[in-house]
Amino acid sequence: MTLSNSFEISSAGLTAQAERLKVYANNIANTNTPYYVRKVPILVENTQTNFQDIITSMRQGVIQAGLSYSASGAMMSGVLQDPTPGKRIYEPGHPQADKDGYITLSNVNPMSDMADAMSTSRLYEANLAVVGIVKNMANKALEIGRG
Repeated sequence: MTLSNSFEISSAGLTAQAERLKVYANNIANTNTPYYVRKVPILVENTQTNFQDIITSMRQGVIQAGLSYSASGAMMSGVLQDPTPGKRIYEPGHPQADKDGYITLSNVNPMSDMADAMSTSRLYEANLAVVGIVKNMANKALEIGRG
C-alpha cells in the first residue's frame, strides 16, 4: 500500500462521514415536522478487490518487489426510510390533518440521531487524523531522501 492509497482511503472515509452527518442533521431538523420519515444512511465498502486478492498480492509481494493494492474505503450508497410508524395525534385544526382530524408525527428520535451524529463526527475526526499521520510520514520520507 502506498501513501497515496492511504490518502484515497481516508478521503473516501471523510466523504462518507460528511454525507452521513448531513442525513442525521436533516433528521434532527425535521423532528417536529408532521409526516416526515426518518432517513437512515447506508454505507458500503468501496473496493475493486476482495480479501483473497489482497492476501494473494501480499504473498507475491514477499517474492516480488512491491505490493499491488487498489484503494478501498467506505462510501454512502444511499438512504433508506425508517419503517417505524410515527405517532398519530388528533389535531382537527391542523392544515395537514386527514379527513378524521389526525396527523402523523415524525418518527425521528432526536436522541438516537444525535448519538449517531456524534459517532459519525468521531469517525470523521479519525479519518482526518489518518490524513495527518500519512502527511507526516510523507514529510519524513522526503527528509530521508534529502539527507
